[in-house]
Amino acid sequence: MINNIFKFSVVIGVQSCIFSAYAQMAQNPEMLTIESVANTIEGTGIPLSQVPSNAQTLNVKSIADEGTTDLGNLLNANLGSVSVSNGTGNPYQNDINYRGFQSTSLLGAPVGLSVYFDGIRMNQPFGSIVNWDQIPINAISGIDVLPGSNPMFGLNTLGGALVVNTKNGKDNAGTSLSVIGGSFGRKGFQAESGWVDAEHDTDYFISANIDNQDGYRNYSSSSVQQYFGKVRWHSSVDSLALSMAYTNSTLNGTQSLPMDMMSDPKSAYTWPDSIANESYMVNLKGSHWLNDLNQVVGNVYYVKSNATSQNSNAALDDGCYDSNNNVTTKCANAAPNGTAVNNVTGARALALGYGRWTSSINSSLVDSSTQQKSVGGGLQWSNFDQLMNFKNSFTLGGSFDYSQSTYNQNTYLARLINYQAVLIPQQAYGFTSNGLVPSASNPLSFSASNVLSGVNLNANQTSVSTYFTNNIELTDKFNVTASGSYNFTRLNQAGQNNQYLNDDGGNTWQDGISGVNYYNPSYLGAYKYSNSGSGYGSAITPPAGYIAGPQTSSLSGNDVYQRFNPALGFNYNPDKSIGFFGGYSEAMRAPTSIELSCADPNHPCTLPTGFNGDPPLKAVVARTFELGARGNLSKTSAWNMAVYNTALQNDIQFIAATSTTGYFNNVGTTQRRGFELGISDTFDKLFLSANYGYVDAIYKSSFTTSTGGNVVSGNHIPGIAAQGFKGRAIYNVTPDLMLGSTLILNSSQWAHGNEDNSNPNGKVAGYGLVNLDIHYKVTENVRLFGLVNNLFNNQYSTYGLSGMTSVYTLTTQNFLTPAPPRSIWVGATYSFNGN
Repeated sequence: MINNIFKFSVVIGVQSCIFSAYAQMAQNPEMLTIESVANTIEGTGIPLSQVPSNAQTLNVKSIADEGTTDLGNLLNANLGSVSVSNGTGNPYQNDINYRGFQSTSLLGAPVGLSVYFDGIRMNQPFGSIVNWDQIPINAISGIDVLPGSNPMFGLNTLGGALVVNTKNGKDNAGTSLSVIGGSFGRKGFQAESGWVDAEHDTDYFISANIDNQDGYRNYSSSSVQQYFGKVRWHSSVDSLALSMAYTNSTLNGTQSLPMDMMSDPKSAYTWPDSIANESYMVNLKGSHWLNDLNQVVGNVYYVKSNATSQNSNAALDDGCYDSNNNVTTKCANAAPNGTAVNNVTGARALALGYGRWTSSINSSLVDSSTQQKSVGGGLQWSNFDQLMNFKNSFTLGGSFDYSQSTYNQNTYLARLINYQAVLIPQQAYGFTSNGLVPSASNPLSFSASNVLSGVNLNANQTSVSTYFTNNIELTDKFNVTASGSYNFTRLNQAGQNNQYLNDDGGNTWQDGISGVNYYNPSYLGAYKYSNSGSGYGSAITPPAGYIAGPQTSSLSGNDVYQRFNPALGFNYNPDKSIGFFGGYSEAMRAPTSIELSCADPNHPCTLPTGFNGDPPLKAVVARTFELGARGNLSKTSAWNMAVYNTALQNDIQFIAATSTTGYFNNVGTTQRRGFELGISDTFDKLFLSANYGYVDAIYKSSFTTSTGGNVVSGNHIPGIAAQGFKGRAIYNVTPDLMLGSTLILNSSQWAHGNEDNSNPNGKVAGYGLVNLDIHYKVTENVRLFGLVNNLFNNQYSTYGLSGMTSVYTLTTQNFLTPAPPRSIWVGATYSFNGN
């Protein structure tokens, strides 16, 4: 459910902090910190020690010093139970993995985390993806990572929620200018300024971030612009804030590489693969104290985003594959030089304009556009009166959200030349002006289209939520929290997928499921080249028994999902040095438009390039149990631990069919269970912290993949590393000089496409990274910093595919996306008029 109003995102979200990190770093107060704050949750009066979960909170004072590109990299460098995977090589397109659940910027991954920015839900309605480039990085004041299936955060909160809080002019007064540059041609600039108008009880904050990079792989450049502004007015009982954000980016990436190409990790499998994003966000939120015990808060927002993408696809068969993607006997002269039928280079054919593919591989190029608009808001009432003489906090609220999505896409016939998919005209068919046999005096003209297929889809989503939460202190050491939400989602969509040609550009084809044969009548009367005779065949006539195309699949549907989701938890704090917590929670995720339109294993989609009219999907229901403890060993130390178990009913997974195709499917029950440990301490000038997370993510139901793999209970879910460790050390050499290092370790993961775990080599190997940073205060206004990532230049990957076939060698092998090599960045920050 979208946006359960701005403060309630914080109210329910900031449930507990797991450790006190950098708390003693007074010499460098601008550095990023992870902090345990002994105050109350905004708007509720509930102490953090009274909310039952093992949440993690980052307080970000200066994103510029981190040198990070997006939220995913920031979380990966600092928080336990968090890892990232990247299938494109673009730093702004990470998938965040938390406790075995993902939040991704690319279609094709099951989404199990909800993300909020300044109270606005960032999971887009079309596919629930999150575009990290649309979150202004230097407008962030803090990030709350909240575990469990908390019903108060609505849709997608199967395994947790990420709540991003923004800066304001009062708490972030002053002006700061930063520059950064170095490896991969990176050139970045950040600016922010905050100020207070005490006379009018207002404060203001603005920020800008510009980041340009060439990328560490060929054709993987990034250009990102992010702007944010906020104005607040407040009195003793009222507050009102208006925030606006605008982002514009162009992100280029490329695909995973087959193992026989990994000797050159910079190379591109195919290109171009790019997406251009533009978004606008406006959010108005306010609060009012009715009296000392009752408060009302609410917000309204508007979000608009436009995305255009171009994707190369070299998985078309070129006449070499049957319907089961098996190489047939007619491919003796297969890729990389095409088949004998399709590789036409004769002088007569070239003279007639029939030269086809020459020495390149048949492929396609896909242009798509997605436009989304969302409007919504919410209202809640909180009461802090006693209940039966017990301290009590009660909140009741609701939200409403409406979104419109429009998706259009065309797939064009192309050929692969030097790894680039190049559009070609439809030159297999030629027309003469009089319909007679072509000749020198009766030349051909080529007017046929090269569009293989087209998709047009419109979707409207309406979401309504009502919720409550109540926290009661039964003693000064023991409290109980009960919550619940009723979520209703209606998804209406209309559209169709039209097939105009077959994947080789031929004007006839067969529906592999129904067996119906189609032909495109636009080609009647055209002459097609023949490998025999005079070099051309007779004019095309309607094939016997074929239906005049195009083949059309309806994408229309009307789906409703609704459910009441409860939660119950407790906290027991014997004293200030230790506390215990536990709870049970439920949440629901409704299928998205993209999932409903790509759910047939017999018609896998080339995301984001093609949909089919498919069977309906069931809503996913998550049930989570969690137990844990946290405490302080001394004034400077903190520790935490938690065990959890999340079971998903009707889980939706993306099942890979080839390196570029797949489908969404309900796979029954899945489970993610694990534990996490964290500890930190400060010793004079030295700070140390360590965090370990373990998750066992498995299927609990049996199903068969499109490639015939038999998944059984106990098979591990691909793309999830079972173990992760984060270590951090900071040493203050002098009050002006700080040295830091970060150790990141992740275990191996099963590669996508190996859902049945039948290929023991179908894995992505584990890896270890060491990152260094140095910060030097030149004056009170000027600071210099240097960053070294992947110090030892390890070659590793965070994303992989199993059992895929290279179009260049026709060899079945693993595909991996190379991760960044060693990078070195340096920068400077100039600040003035600050607190």
